[in-house]
Amino acid sequence: MTPFGKDFRPIGVMLADACQKALQDSSVFTSDFVPDCLVIGSMDPIGFARQTGLDSLVGIELGLSRNTEIYHVEMGSATGAAAVELGKRLTSSGLKVLVCFGEKMKGKLKNEEIPSQISTVIAEEERERGLGEMSVIAALASYEYMDAYKISEKEFRNISFEMSVQSLEYGALNEVAYFKKPITREEYENPEINRIIAKPLTKFDCSGSYNGAGAAYLVPFPTDIKLTSVKSAFDNIKIAERKTLISHEATVLAGRDAFKEAHLNPHEIDFCELHDAFKPVPWIAAEDLGLTERGQGHKFVLEEKNKKGERVFVNRSGGFLARTHPLGASGGAQLVELVWQLRGHNQYKDMFKGELQELNYGLWFNMSGFGNTCIVGIIEKIESTRRREGLREENLPQSLPVEKLIYKKSPRKDKIIAATQYKSLDEERVNVAIIQTKEGDFRIGLAEDPHGLKKGKYIKWIKPEEGPYFIREGYVKGKLYDLLRLFKRTKKTEE
Repeated sequence: MTPFGKDFRPIGVMLADACQKALQDSSVFTSDFVPDCLVIGSMDPIGFARQTGLDSLVGIELGLSRNTEIYHVEMGSATGAAAVELGKRLTSSGLKVLVCFGEKMKGKLKNEEIPSQISTVIAEEERERGLGEMSVIAALASYEYMDAYKISEKEFRNISFEMSVQSLEYGALNEVAYFKKPITREEYENPEINRIIAKPLTKFDCSGSYNGAGAAYLVPFPTDIKLTSVKSAFDNIKIAERKTLISHEATVLAGRDAFKEAHLNPHEIDFCELHDAFKPVPWIAAEDLGLTERGQGHKFVLEEKNKKGERVFVNRSGGFLARTHPLGASGGAQLVELVWQLRGHNQYKDMFKGELQELNYGLWFNMSGFGNTCIVGIIEKIESTRRREGLREENLPQSLPVEKLIYKKSPRKDKIIAATQYKSLDEERVNVAIIQTKEGDFRIGLAEDPHGLKKGKYIKWIKPEEGPYFIREGYVKGKLYDLLRLFKRTKKTEE
């Protein structure tokens, strides 16, 4: 990998640099540095870096033969893992495949323009209805998670703070991570330092958008590590048409396929790198992958114990929260970190110490949007120190049971399921909610006033044929009552 952060070199140079590092690293296992094909993963080089033609840029920079096969993969923020998945498929046919992944998000766009570019992973009609940023969806999921598992907002803040401390502690040891400075409780609670992005999520609860690149050389013969499985699945991009935000069916499906191909049970995983663009994402992923029980994902990330109480190292790289999240790079970077962990490279030798020899099976999880596409990959040590237990169907990832869904019954009237508030590019406060209609459908709605913007409140649409605006039922009546009380109080004071 290249160091993540403020690397302002042309994106083609960044990708080629990572490729050269990967080829040099492979010298221990092969003297053949000439790949048969090149796979490039970059989500939006046109939008972020104002650049296209990465095949030519990287191919020329590397000095590849002009008839080398080159593929460009784009799958949102799952692009890095998707590039690896394609690379694995090509390698299975006997080819040597150089896979690189990167994104240059800073340098061409203004900081305030980046969120809207990222939001293109949200369905166009939902963006137009007010679901303007990814952080808003993560905020809605946060409230649903809190409601489902009885976590207070104070507890949520404590868990999130502990995650920040943990991520930055590991990031401080990682030479390619950007955020290394530790955080104090005072800084985390200070709104001037740690501002609200979309309630309840703050700046430190969201990964940064920076630059970075990585690469992996996949070969069709044994080395010390095997890329055992990479599987993907997709879901509905429309958030309002999902059953829930606290479980991703695509994660469950991809996880089941990956564990089946690897002939592993989830509890046999020794270490993992889980997508943590927002704090609740790895909690949900850990539960969907069967690494821990439902409602225990936040404890799994912090306590690093699976459902059998056995040790699992989680995001020891510092994750996206420390390394940052260049969209097209992150999913591949997770694989690089897992390989380094298994080989005891860099900081990991001292971090794992004697336990390094006991690491055999590693997993990474990467997703596009908020569960649009989910990718699960597994690597393993060729000379394992522990035999497989034998895959059992009951241990595989399972969908969230219907009885666990909070909103399984249709309300008598349209009501708020989850709601949050964020600041738009125009510096306006936007009050957005997911509404369950009395017919049982879901809609994205905007409140003209934040009053009563809480889960469970019934609402009325304001000219629903003209837009997504609503008011809380009884709100106008309540306002008139407040004015009447104020009038009576003022009159009594005057007397």
